[in-house]
Amino acid sequence: ELSNKYNVPVMPVNCLELDEEKIKSVLAQILFEFPIQEVCIELPGWVTSLEKTHWLKRDIFDYIKKEASALSRIRDVNSFSASLNRCKYLGKTNMKNLDLSDGSAVICANVESSMFYKILAEKTKLDIENEEDLMSCIGELAETKKSYDRIKNALDEVEATGYGIVMPTMDELHLEEPEIMKQGGKYGVRLKASAPSIHMMKVNTNTEVAPLVGSESQSEDLVMYLLKEFEENPTQIWESNIFGKSLHELVNEGLHNKLFRMPTDARMKLQETLEKVINEGCSGLICIIL
Repeated sequence: ELSNKYNVPVMPVNCLELDEEKIKSVLAQILFEFPIQEVCIELPGWVTSLEKTHWLKRDIFDYIKKEASALSRIRDVNSFSASLNRCKYLGKTNMKNLDLSDGSAVICANVESSMFYKILAEKTKLDIENEEDLMSCIGELAETKKSYDRIKNALDEVEATGYGIVMPTMDELHLEEPEIMKQGGKYGVRLKASAPSIHMMKVNTNTEVAPLVGSESQSEDLVMYLLKEFEENPTQIWESNIFGKSLHELVNEGLHNKLFRMPTDARMKLQETLEKVINEGCSGLICIIL
């Protein structure tokens, strides 16, 4: 009755018969009535690594803050820890440490394993539902990264200068049989080697969209509509509907038509020309473009 009335623990003891154990018990109860100074919540590393605005991290933090508003005394920590179990995203929680000397506590909170795979699939846009899917994806991504690391520097060069080269690896190096050569009165050995290199060039491709809409006034209306869209939201103009297709689709079609228009024999000639420039030099190179 007294405990409910004053919201404090009550211990009936006979002061005339107090012994050491009972005194320790009373002091322990008193310690739990001191204010709580700090409560640390340990969450899985993958949760804390999420950006602050991520919905899962935000919802978990909001729930913790709401439940923590009732914390005032050290004895409230146990009920606070139990209340975290009611969060739909959190699994089992347990008290990792409670230090009565400074009024601090550490609570370990687990997150449902299904949430890990859900967030992983959300972040990567990959179908990952379990450990088997995760291992398979990690293997594929490792192979992809290995291939990308080889061309990364060349891509950076393309972005910076418009031209990049992927250097050959030792595995691609082909060494021909040594040949004895004579030069003047001396003999030597000729060693020939070849290896493929990948050359990347940035080429600006131009295209235009010129829809025929009818009269001059209709054309003016279309121009005004596009200008208005561009002023209000420049990125939204690509979604403008013109004859049943978005502007982005029309422009993309024009670019693809030009890019695929280059015939195969012209591509082969460009490749042969580049090989000659690299292997023989470009001092005698004459290009005629009609």
